[in-house]
Amino acid sequence: MNRVGKHAASSSGDDIELMNMVFELPEKDKMIMWSEGYIDLVIDKLPIYARDTLENRMEKWEDTKAYFEKLLKEITKQEEFKIKMEGGRKEFALFVMEHYPEYQSLLFLIYDDNLKEDDLRKFVFRRRFSSRKKYLH
Repeated sequence: MNRVGKHAASSSGDDIELMNMVFELPEKDKMIMWSEGYIDLVIDKLPIYARDTLENRMEKWEDTKAYFEKLLKEITKQEEFKIKMEGGRKEFALFVMEHYPEYQSLLFLIYDDNLKEDDLRKFVFRRRFSSRKKYLH
């Protein structure tokens, strides 16, 4: 939790000071608050007139997350994907690495029946602020 989250979590936090801290944060840190799930706490502690900045960003990130959820549902509905999922893990891994390398972490979570909302949020964050270079194949 960053210092803005800690300040919002403290019961005696000043809402104007919190607002200034939020405005000073870079986009990456605001998105970290969303991906880790404590942005709602910060929004609740902000003055009413300052909430829209974070709420608008959060809407955009939620839309991106919904897009990836829909994409994953489309992938998992494909007949070939279902067949590979019923097969062995090695077959499934080779199939995913060949056809969907950018979504392999999420698809393996689906294979293990362990996909959570937090995983999707973190995927959206990594997708936007990835430090790895993406090379053309």
